[in-house]
Amino acid sequence: MSSKYWLLVPGALVLGLVLAFSNNSPTLVSSSDEVNEDDAQQPLVFSQPQNEKPEVKVKNKIPAKLTSSPTLTNQLSPIERIRQISDKNGLQQALVSEHDKFKRYPPQNNRIEQAQQDPISQRYAVDERSTQNEDNTFGITIWSDEKFYLANGTVKVFAFLQDANGQKMDGAFSAQLLNTNHQKVMDLNLQDEDNDQVYQASIELTSVKEINGQTGIYKIVVENSQHQIKDALTFTLSKPDISLTGNYHDNITGDGNLLIEAEVEVTSQNRFYVQASLYSATNVPIGITEFAGDLTPGKHWVPLTYAGLMIQDAQETGPYVLEQVSVAKVTMPMQRAPLLKPDYQTESYALDEFSNSPYEP
Repeated sequence: MSSKYWLLVPGALVLGLVLAFSNNSPTLVSSSDEVNEDDAQQPLVFSQPQNEKPEVKVKNKIPAKLTSSPTLTNQLSPIERIRQISDKNGLQQALVSEHDKFKRYPPQNNRIEQAQQDPISQRYAVDERSTQNEDNTFGITIWSDEKFYLANGTVKVFAFLQDANGQKMDGAFSAQLLNTNHQKVMDLNLQDEDNDQVYQASIELTSVKEINGQTGIYKIVVENSQHQIKDALTFTLSKPDISLTGNYHDNITGDGNLLIEAEVEVTSQNRFYVQASLYSATNVPIGITEFAGDLTPGKHWVPLTYAGLMIQDAQETGPYVLEQVSVAKVTMPMQRAPLLKPDYQTESYALDEFSNSPYEP
């Protein structure tokens, strides 16, 4: 064989090995879903004739793997990415369920599974405060009858003394009312009027000239000097400029929802917020709705709409009770009225009169 042909053999062998290595390169067949853009665009070291099918054909298969790539996955919402997990843990499943449940009803509606979950009850729940002395041998517990009052309201404050075992005891209490600037308004003397070892005092707000209807957050500091225990509670004096007249009517809308209209009286133009919870006649909670809007002075009918599907989910037939209503003037802070319990009952509607369709924006 001519020497010039022998010189071509090593070159051909090298070229064949390079091509074989390229077809099996790990950058082209990867266990990862990630695609390196620089690698995908990297030019081949050896060019190939046009009539051959080089490794570029292998690269053309890469886009098929992009269906599960992080790039496309990131385009999904967080809840949809969780939904695609085949083996969800308890928290992930709960997140998906809560999301689906939330989307079942219009934004102003929320289902109430248990009475303790009623957001109106939670907002108006009275705070009981308990404090012990330094050596934890005695303690006091204090609270007020409400959290929000109107200018003509009466504030009632309660307190009792207890030993280390939590047993009530006779005791003596003094208290001070402080205004919104933390200045002393008046002294209070708590008395055990019912001989039940619970001491109380009342404040007729209209009789306190220093208050004069000034809205804001007030503080009552209660002290048992014998055991050197002191604590404080707060209440809000509000001027909501909106009230319920006591007139209501109800019907089922063309969309299969329950509509209760409540008449309100407004004394000044402003933006107002109304929230109302619906229960069955047997006191089973169903759900809550809300209304927000600008109202002028005078009387207005406020729509309170409860999704038919929310009533279907509760599996409670009518009549239904407008159990609790919260009204407020939207300011900073909110001018919220005391809790209202109208006890209004609707007609005796049947479950099949309501829509069972989920909410669609």
